Amino acid sequence: MGEMQAFPSTAIFVTLVIAGGCSDPEGSTQGAAGSETVSLSVEHRSEWRQLWIQGTTDLPDGAFLNYSVTHELATSSPREEWPATNLLESGRATVKDGQFWSIVNTLNWPNGNVRVLVQFPFPPQPPTIESRYGPLGEHLAGENVTTLAGMKAVEVEHLFEHRR
Repeated sequence: MGEMQAFPSTAIFVTLVIAGGCSDPEGSTQGAAGSETVSLSVEHRSEWRQLWIQGTTDLPDGAFLNYSVTHELATSSPREEWPATNLLESGRATVKDGQFWSIVNTLNWPNGNVRVLVQFPFPPQPPTIESRYGPLGEHLAGENVTTLAGMKAVEVEHLFEHRR
């Protein structure tokens, strides 16, 4: 991988609107043929020795978001030389009231650039989420949708410089 650039602590917002879309009873934007767009943002907050991954979305409560956090040292040096075992961390966060969050321990992290990637709708998802967006994201549409291994997914990335 190439070198990561340092970015200030700002959020990356991805919001899409399809012209001519209509609103369903739950208020989300729908496009042609039942496809839906998803608004998703992610940012970080560092407190003491913890990194908070947090963001906002218009996904319904109970939807699961997958996240990965990668410190640049994890991609540039052998694992046995890492000062902490969690320079490459992944997990899931649950949407509640339009927000999601998770915490990563940064106790022995050195200074450096960090990449956060948040994705939706990696299975398993609750049945109501799966039926609305499709088991493999078939009903997702918009500029923030990408195809990964035959599955449609919404992705958002956040880059920042970690300092102790």
